[in-house]
Amino acid sequence: MSDESFELSSADFERQFFAGAETVTLEIEVLKETYDDILAAIERNGWEPGEGLLTLLTLGLGYTQGERLLHADDEERSHLIERLLNLESVAAVMKFRTFNFMCDNQVLEMRMGALQNTILGLQGLVQRLRSENEALKQEMERLRITGNVLQAKTASVELQQPEKSSWISRLISYLKNPDDRN
Repeated sequence: MSDESFELSSADFERQFFAGAETVTLEIEVLKETYDDILAAIERNGWEPGEGLLTLLTLGLGYTQGERLLHADDEERSHLIERLLNLESVAAVMKFRTFNFMCDNQVLEMRMGALQNTILGLQGLVQRLRSENEALKQEMERLRITGNVLQAKTASVELQQPEKSSWISRLISYLKNPDDRN
């Protein structure tokens, strides 16, 4: 991700730049003509509506502060210039860190996409293995039944064979082993 010396967690970033910050909702009424002009300016600059409204509002604020600076005494000018320089510095740092967050976010999005593809692949594999497992269970049950049937047939064939009398057994043994005739 980003260089180790510049890493800052989002919580650290929030603490450093937004300590005590909170948002408020601003609602105002304007003429339709003014609203249309505002929307046209937002569209010309390629801003999102919320971003554009905020930008135009803060630009107006900056203009008003600049006007005040022109009519201020030296001490107030120094204070406003110092504040402007401080805000410029903070904006530069925030822009750099935001850029790093954006790069890190892109890497995370790519990793998330790869993980989602892996999950889909594994889900397909699990489904296929479940189907194979079910087929193997059915085949095993079929073979178990076939084995039981064959075992029962073998047992019935053994029961149907007449017992050899002892003289027949001796005769067969005698004929098979001619060396044992003593």
